[in-house]
Amino acid sequence: MHIVISGRGTVWPDPVPRAHTPPSGPAFTVGDFDGEALLGRRTAQYNHRSAQLAMVACGRALDDAGLRVTDENRDRIGVTLGTAAGSVTGMAEFGMDTFSQPRPHMVAAAKSSHCVLSSPAGAAAIAYGLRGANATVASGPATGLAVLRHAMVMLRAGHADAVLAGASEEFGGPTSWLARAARGPQVQGEGAAVFVLEGSASARAAGRRPLAAVAAVDVRAVPDFSAGRFADTIARTLERAGVAAPDVSAAATRHTGVDEVDEAQRGGIAHVLPEAAHVTDEKRIGDCYSAHALLQLARLLDEATLPAVVVAADPDGLLSVAVLKGVPE
Repeated sequence: MHIVISGRGTVWPDPVPRAHTPPSGPAFTVGDFDGEALLGRRTAQYNHRSAQLAMVACGRALDDAGLRVTDENRDRIGVTLGTAAGSVTGMAEFGMDTFSQPRPHMVAAAKSSHCVLSSPAGAAAIAYGLRGANATVASGPATGLAVLRHAMVMLRAGHADAVLAGASEEFGGPTSWLARAARGPQVQGEGAAVFVLEGSASARAAGRRPLAAVAAVDVRAVPDFSAGRFADTIARTLERAGVAAPDVSAAATRHTGVDEVDEAQRGGIAHVLPEAAHVTDEKRIGDCYSAHALLQLARLLDEATLPAVVVAADPDGLLSVAVLKGVPE
């Protein structure tokens, strides 16, 4: 089965970072995002910001694909959403309530279910009436590409006919403090990107024009990082995709914040893809961590920069590579 992207939905951060209350640093945030206006008061009330970002992106992806959810197809449309750790801000606020609110009730029980990682995927399915396979993927900065891989497995195994595959990253006080402690002083960002993935035959039968083919995705644990490891992984994924290295227009990566890994990443790409434009995007969206790779993928689609390679590395030992290519008319 050839897997294609037939729709995309995004929520982009503002192009200029905003100052925030210390110890949070400046960040690329979605300044005009109004979850209540976009999703309704009742839905926004019980879903934290990362879930709201994901839900809005899901709706935009369905609209972009022209995929109408009906009683005939809702059981066959799945959702796979990625996150770093869910809503850290939501979890911190819920925990603080146990100290600050009066007994015996202390916390709002209705908010407890939204402190788990899988709440955005469930909320999106409920919001749009999707009853197909539902999953959550958490793989640090490799989350976005791991989501693509998971969605492809679901489609090829016949668990769904179409999958909303995406990731979201929120910015808030506790989220930013955790990020600065764990990843250093990178300028953070937030946003969401969701894609409608389905088989090419299914898309064409429904009259949906594929935007790109997800030609190959590789996600693997690695014992260490070197230029040779990056080069070998990219070359192997290109071979599986049937794409020649000289044909690749762009290679998108994220700065990991670890100098040795970033240097190896640059060296590996320069060796395998010397002619491809190297795209990082941190100056336009900050470090969107779990959503970074898919926001980059969306940008590549917007700019019609295909074939393209997206690389996401987690210095803790995870390396992922995706190859996207155009689809003949």
